[in-house]
Amino acid sequence: MKNVGFINPPSEFLINQRVFVTLGILRVATHLKKLNICNVSFLDLSNADNYKGVITNFIKSNDLHVVCFTATTPQIQVVYEFCQFISSNFEVKVLLGGPHVTLMHSSFKNGTEDIKKLCSDHLIKLLNCIDTVIIGDGEYAIAEAIHGNKKIINSEKNPHLFLKRNYDEVAIPDREFLDLSTYSYEIDGVKATNIISQMGCPYRCEFCSGRNSKTFSTIRKRSIGNIIEEIDILYTKYGYRGFMFYDDELNINKEYFEKLLKELIQYQKENGVSFNMRGFTRSDLLTERQAELMYQAGFKWLLIGFESGSDKILLNVNKGCTVADNSKCFDIAKNQGLKIKALMSIGHPGESEGTIQETIQWLQQVKPDETDVTIVSVYPGSGYFNKSIIVCEDKMLKYTNEKTNNSLYTINIDFLQNSNFYKSKADNYVSYVSTDYLTRDEIVEQRKLIESNGK
Repeated sequence: MKNVGFINPPSEFLINQRVFVTLGILRVATHLKKLNICNVSFLDLSNADNYKGVITNFIKSNDLHVVCFTATTPQIQVVYEFCQFISSNFEVKVLLGGPHVTLMHSSFKNGTEDIKKLCSDHLIKLLNCIDTVIIGDGEYAIAEAIHGNKKIINSEKNPHLFLKRNYDEVAIPDREFLDLSTYSYEIDGVKATNIISQMGCPYRCEFCSGRNSKTFSTIRKRSIGNIIEEIDILYTKYGYRGFMFYDDELNINKEYFEKLLKELIQYQKENGVSFNMRGFTRSDLLTERQAELMYQAGFKWLLIGFESGSDKILLNVNKGCTVADNSKCFDIAKNQGLKIKALMSIGHPGESEGTIQETIQWLQQVKPDETDVTIVSVYPGSGYFNKSIIVCEDKMLKYTNEKTNNSLYTINIDFLQNSNFYKSKADNYVSYVSTDYLTRDEIVEQRKLIESNGK
């Protein structure tokens, strides 16, 4: 059998890299191990030092024939360096999957001619040091990638490789691949970890990367029993009583979500335990009944991407809800004793000092329990990226909203050379975007203004 090694890459932009477990690559490794067609090993590089030395030892000590990587866009620079290093120094097959290449491929299919050219050049560079790139779901595609010779495997086009609407078979990752004792996260003082109950979001926010990708826009739900099974493993085997649900939006499907909450309540009653939980929810879908059940199930926090306190900005980002919708959500949550962390972003098309003031006033009115303010990053796959054209001698991308004619200007980033476009772990923000009304430096200052006054 072939010896296959999976490498979870570092996330150097994070303050602490061992908070949430990277579930995607764990699921792929777990499924391959279950197939019993390869010897599977796993290397977790989060918070590691001397990357190349550790990788060298991993390859040699396990006598690897294949090395598998995943990468988000902020991780692709360092993963590209790893792949170049491995392909130059070892006779092993290198595979790459994950969000970044999937979304780059999405932009290649859906972008303007300028964007298609950028994506094509980018993927060609990757394929110079990578044997096979997997687009979309990797759980079933991994076996074909290991034993085949294709340069690109697109699971989105193959019904046998694309995960089913119910993906129970591959949903529970084997966390024994990791040293969970080195991961530290709490929800209101309770030891916690992350879990996903469903994948995909059907909404079309312009800043979001996955909206034109079949992998990220298709709703795939696990059975409620399968989710409870994973909860039971995490509680009985590892002692977790806190769970961060990392679904895009927990409450997209009302009936499914309420059934899950009732089962979580029942499990805790039967086992004489109380859980603390958090999760992402969509503001305009939150109901009194959902909030009531969430509180009973142990949810302490809702994390909600409100983005802005300006209806103009919400229209420009195609959020699909209004400031009034968002305000109503606070009333529902607070009536049931749920805390809200407001996730805000600035630097969208049409952003000005006026829209920033609207956001500050709204935050002062609704009084979130916590607020996180980021400057928008333009990722492959997003409308901001796909619909842009190159201006100013290849140095800028220009996106223009079709409804309002407001524009967003983004530095044309080589993602294989630059990862600083993402939020700095030192909170030393740099804006890579500007609008018709605010320069990059002014956006940084306006972010500080919201953070200091939006309370």
